[in-house]
Amino acid sequence: MDLNIKDLDNDVGERLRQQAAAAGLSMQQYLRNQLTRIASRPSPAELEPGAHTMSRSDFEAIRAKLRGIDAA
Repeated sequence: MDLNIKDLDNDVGERLRQQAAAAGLSMQQYLRNQLTRIASRPSPAELEPGAHTMSRSDFEAIRAKLRGIDAA
């Protein structure tokens, strides 16, 4: 699958380039790795089955859980 991301903020693009370089990877490989990592984790909606609307505090709680998973 090919993806084309439009209207990405220049600062975001530069930061991603820096992260790829620090990892010793091409931008394409770095982004492929990051997207694979993101897709392998449950989304906030998947962590809260049946929830159609999520409050900001619920989202932040799930985000903290995911950070814990990433840190492990």
